[in-house]
Amino acid sequence: MQDEKNMKKSRKDVQVEAVKAILSGDLLLEDAMKKYGVKDKRTIVSWMKAFSPLLQSNDYSGNTISKETVQTPSINEYIVKENQLLKRVIILQDQLRELEEKNAQIQAHRNVLMDKVTRLELKLQSRDDRKATPDV
Repeated sequence: MQDEKNMKKSRKDVQVEAVKAILSGDLLLEDAMKKYGVKDKRTIVSWMKAFSPLLQSNDYSGNTISKETVQTPSINEYIVKENQLLKRVIILQDQLRELEEKNAQIQAHRNVLMDKVTRLELKLQSRDDRKATPDV
């Protein structure tokens, strides 16, 4: 007979594990999708709707959360929080893109100025060289 630890997890256990990881903050929803091979976000959300009440009330035997742990947020709170984080990431990505564009403009302007300075230095050097050479 196989040891319980070596047995493959049931589908329900995998779903509960995924929901627990998401609600505890160990995984973002999209990370959980990758880890558990879920292709549609709605699948994970349905798991959350099905299992989070059971996890919060400790009704799911063998996979209960200790009563000492902080109460997990509701699915809607989690999704709202995740959406807020994703919006913040998008805003930061937009700001980064703008800064990169400004940086590229500044670098181009710097290169133009450096070129002008180099040409002016060469003109000054050639003028100094002419003055230093005695006329014959």
